[in-house]
Amino acid sequence: MSAGMIILGLFLGILILLILVTIHEFAHFIVAKLAGAYVYEFAIGFGPKIISWGKKKTKYSIRIFPFGGYVYIASELTDPPKEREDEVVPKARKIENITRWKCLIFIVAGALMNFFIAVFIFTTMFAATGMKINDMTYWGAHYDVNEPLYNALSKAEPVVSQEMVILNYWLGPDETKLIAAAQEYKTTGKDSPNVTRVDIGTVTNIPNYYTTVYSFLDYLKNQYDNNKKHDDLILLNYVLVNKYHEVYKYQAEGGNLTKAVSLKQGNNTYVVGIAPPNRIYQSAAQAYGAGWTETFSESVTILKSFGLLFTGQWQQLSGPVGIAKTMSTIVSQGPEPFFMYVAILSANLFVLNLIPIPPLDGFKFLETIIKSLGNGYFRIRQRILLLKYRDDSDKIKAIKEEPIGNWQLPYKWKIVINVAGAVLFIGLFIGITIKDVFF
Repeated sequence: MSAGMIILGLFLGILILLILVTIHEFAHFIVAKLAGAYVYEFAIGFGPKIISWGKKKTKYSIRIFPFGGYVYIASELTDPPKEREDEVVPKARKIENITRWKCLIFIVAGALMNFFIAVFIFTTMFAATGMKINDMTYWGAHYDVNEPLYNALSKAEPVVSQEMVILNYWLGPDETKLIAAAQEYKTTGKDSPNVTRVDIGTVTNIPNYYTTVYSFLDYLKNQYDNNKKHDDLILLNYVLVNKYHEVYKYQAEGGNLTKAVSLKQGNNTYVVGIAPPNRIYQSAAQAYGAGWTETFSESVTILKSFGLLFTGQWQQLSGPVGIAKTMSTIVSQGPEPFFMYVAILSANLFVLNLIPIPPLDGFKFLETIIKSLGNGYFRIRQRILLLKYRDDSDKIKAIKEEPIGNWQLPYKWKIVINVAGAVLFIGLFIGITIKDVFF
């Protein structure tokens, strides 16, 4: 990969993250305003200010580190910004005194915005093009020109397309024996000696690309590693499948045989030359529904990736450097892969922000729920005591004067939880960055 593409990928990666984070924070900002909270500042990035503007209550700024942003809201637990200590903020407009359900909407607004960005991109792309590119769960494949599978299929059909689905194949050192073995199996269902048959699927159980490619990866690499005499020829049995998952040619015969072609050796295995197909949608409505499904699927993917951390697997997690590397590869492939990757990033940010560790929104949401439960407990306790001492006016007065409605986690615990979460988050970020740079 050229240095220019890496630099372009880094620039685009940072730009896309900045746009997604800005929209995320803007959702927080709008909901805070609608909820009546007093907003000191809306900032894009962290660190020292590059530029700021705004003369009234809310100021806007762009800061030097573009990997994030924040909405600075008036609070009883934090000091106001420097040089704004003299501003009079009504108590009702501080975040602790905003209605609890409004606070919860404010907290999740950014993550929900990332979710709907992903939904918008996926549904628009799928409905406009009628397909999802490079889908490993679809049937068929893209066959690389002049590679073994393309050569085999082109000898049987004038046009090689992703509609060609391989059901099984035969391996051996001799073309005559391969052809005889394939014909005998189709006629009698019996295998011939000295020829290897590998099943992937059947006419009634069409295999997807994932099944197909891993059959080749697992079996052919094993052949290469363990056989002194390699089975250097391959013969395919395939059918044609349309977008309705219907086998529309060669169904009666159970498939069509190709000629035998030579396998290509490389990188301690065999190269066959296939890539994921495009999933074809039957209608715009199906494409639109698939956009929602894809968003949920990509959202769950990042949780699975975090789960793999406990087994020492870091490969599926990427930081800014990994995103830049991926962008460098994708940007040359055209607009569809680019926007698909942007949608995936937005779906990942949706779930990432809901993980309940500081400083993410998920922790703030959990903290607000705990506060609500704490306040609910004290309100119930107050009502029970009022009933119990309803004839004692002095105790009733004391009970009513007890402060409730703004219960907080103990300060010591808040410090411990926030420091532990920040250390965990920063450590994970550093670890992923090291992986992206050196591995």
